[in-house]
Amino acid sequence: MCGPAWCQSPPSCAKLRGAAGLECTQNGEEASQGGVAPHLRSSAPKIPPPPELLSLSRTSTVSPGAPTMTYSSDSKEEAIGSIDAAVPADFAGDNGDYRFTPEQVAAYEIDPDVHKRVVRAYDKRILPTILLMYLFSALDRGNVSNAKSDHMDLDLGFKGNEWNTMLTVFYVPFCVMAYPGTFMSKKFGAHRTMPIYMAGWGVMALVTAAVKNYHQTLVVRLILGMFEGCFGASLNMYLACFYKRDELGKRMATWYSTVAISGAFSGLLSYGLFQVKSRLHGWQLLFLVEGSLTVLFAVVAWFALPPLPTKSTFLTPHERTVAVMRLLKDATTEVDAEFNLKAYFEPAKEWQTWAWAFYCLIYGVANQTASVFLTQIIGRFGFSKVKTNLYTVPPYACAVVVLWCVVISSDYHRERTCHTMFANLLVVIGTITLACVPVNHIAPGYFCTFLITSGSFIPSVLFLSFVQNNTTKENSRAFRAAVMNFGANAGGIVSSNIFLQQFAPKYVTPLIVSAAIAALGICVLICLRTYMVLDNRRRNREQGVTWTSKDVPTAALSNGPSDPQYRWFY
Repeated sequence: MCGPAWCQSPPSCAKLRGAAGLECTQNGEEASQGGVAPHLRSSAPKIPPPPELLSLSRTSTVSPGAPTMTYSSDSKEEAIGSIDAAVPADFAGDNGDYRFTPEQVAAYEIDPDVHKRVVRAYDKRILPTILLMYLFSALDRGNVSNAKSDHMDLDLGFKGNEWNTMLTVFYVPFCVMAYPGTFMSKKFGAHRTMPIYMAGWGVMALVTAAVKNYHQTLVVRLILGMFEGCFGASLNMYLACFYKRDELGKRMATWYSTVAISGAFSGLLSYGLFQVKSRLHGWQLLFLVEGSLTVLFAVVAWFALPPLPTKSTFLTPHERTVAVMRLLKDATTEVDAEFNLKAYFEPAKEWQTWAWAFYCLIYGVANQTASVFLTQIIGRFGFSKVKTNLYTVPPYACAVVVLWCVVISSDYHRERTCHTMFANLLVVIGTITLACVPVNHIAPGYFCTFLITSGSFIPSVLFLSFVQNNTTKENSRAFRAAVMNFGANAGGIVSSNIFLQQFAPKYVTPLIVSAAIAALGICVLICLRTYMVLDNRRRNREQGVTWTSKDVPTAALSNGPSDPQYRWFY
């Protein structure tokens, strides 16, 4: 994306002098307007240069270590050929380690056919495995909701609000373990740590079938939360290492839609298992079946998940180069960067990290409400335990469809915040209406559960991809993924202490509180979007350009938002 528009701004020219084999004059003008292949030119509107920039140097050089060349502005084809020769299709960096300079990134021409092959290879190799891993994560995390409808709490002698305490205990390590989870995944490789985390929580799900009382359940849920907490944040970081900013939303939707699918699947599975005549309770069979499947698939995931792009053996040398270059053009400043503890904690000094985490806490309340308490909410209508579980399926199925529609629109328009506000609005409307509708009005009340579930899952995809889109360093992404997951999962602590037994079966007060929190989320998003829009305008005004995030190659943004060329992706 380095083209004429880049050198219309003196700060960018100083930073990227020599990009695409071109040298800029002190006035900030490009040495040769015609020396860059068309696909590398900025898509930003072309702004006529001021008079003082009309004096051009006709000399061009490539980056240090590459052949130098001199050409006139009329020898465009010759110049392009020289650039391509300097950066071959399967070039793996000067030392074969896939480390490229901004000049090499700008000069590299990506073959569209190879680019498509790389993305298809990722989608075939990564997404099915990730989808099933997260499906089992959601199943083993949320199946207590189905178990409660089979009187698990009564069978184990729970009293008062002990059930809510048990739910809260799960979310504490689920939040905290995001930090050591991403730390270990960055250090040892997420393709190795995530299957281990999965096996850990699968074993705990199996053990849940054998618990005899409240205290044993508390311990098992605590350990289960530790393993699941390590997994969630690592998954966000892992996917961002393969996909560009305009690709990430749909891929995150692929695996996150399994949360809704898991609700439907668990409801159907519970519907069947709770009718089985056995010495074991129906909820025990549920934990045994789902836990066994989790452990088995953890073994499959160990062999199925690929390492990072530079080490993916299923790609050819040419495809590996394209895999790295495409990320450096529109995703990150570095690929397969070595773990650095100082760089890991660097985002902690930026206010945006904590503002974004606050919003994650807000949307986490609605998310966990839909995941954990939907069965109880539907139970207010007086259905039998079997029908209650069956009636959780349609709202979850609807949520998947709505999620995909919104995410596809978001990726197409390269926009996140307005689409996320729409999701919050659905939750506000659904919770307020459900709180006001009498219990005997089943049809409108049941429709409200569709609105709540549809709006609850969207922010988990769009806002987490929003955070990754605005973080260009791998180590920083690992830390921010942990912080965001901490915030989102902490919403479960809030939700667990809102939907108390004393408010059953109508849950009017919890629903109103949930609506107020979702409305607060809309206000936070408006503030974040306003700041980013105004800051992008300020940067454009100072540099005399009209750029957006897609006009700035991320390989050049080593300093993040402090770089004058940075543009927020909102």
